[in-house]
Amino acid sequence: MLPVSVYSPAMQTNARPALLQRIGRLLRAKEFLVFFAIGLGVLDFGAPLATGWLFRHRSLATLLHTNNSVAGDAVAGRGWGVIAVAVAYLLVSAFFTAGYLRSLLGRLHWGPRDARQFSRLFALLALVAAVSWGIGALQGAMGDRLGATGLLLLVFAVQTIVYVPLLYAEYAIVASNVGVVAALVRSVRTFAANAFVSLLVLFCLFEVSLILWQLLPGDAGSAADLGPTVLIHVLVWGSISFLADVVLLSVYIDSIERGTLPPN
Repeated sequence: MLPVSVYSPAMQTNARPALLQRIGRLLRAKEFLVFFAIGLGVLDFGAPLATGWLFRHRSLATLLHTNNSVAGDAVAGRGWGVIAVAVAYLLVSAFFTAGYLRSLLGRLHWGPRDARQFSRLFALLALVAAVSWGIGALQGAMGDRLGATGLLLLVFAVQTIVYVPLLYAEYAIVASNVGVVAALVRSVRTFAANAFVSLLVLFCLFEVSLILWQLLPGDAGSAADLGPTVLIHVLVWGSISFLADVVLLSVYIDSIERGTLPPN
């Protein structure tokens, strides 16, 4: 649980400068955690490749250009190997995500505070995986009906609407020690109180992911040939994700201290 200072009108007047200062302080104090974020990025990047290969044994070059998901492969593959990798990914991701967010809030941690926090993060990440699968399925179904521009606009609109209740949910579970449903409610309230910053972060993440996707090499070449490009992709995405986490976590804490959200 976060220590919360007493709310006053002066805090509201200085809210935006205080938020920028908080972001700057957190970024300077926790800049070493970018490597933690990159490690989580490797996990997020590698898991769909692993389940995709177990599902249909396609090459790395083909998998890099396939819009598959861990949840989708686990359901469609119906094999114990795919399901085991998908569940293992969610378990490992929940464990280290908890440690990463706790480290942003205080001293270095590698895992969750307790089993309850771990189970809540696992449930949330499973929900996110299912949502990502749904968005990917929608993108695949609408890809032939819409042009490239129309598809991008549709995907961004759907992602914005869907990820509103998810954007701050991880931070709520770790920082405020609440359940998944309460975390989703707090995420919506935080988004509503900080819509401009939240949309700006979502837009930047969407643009970076689009650019990185376009920079991937063609669907040919060996794993060794693709290695440097994949490495750059993971390093850039991990670094951008770290910056986004610093901003969004600062916004969440700032919302509590301004009285927009209760501490728990």
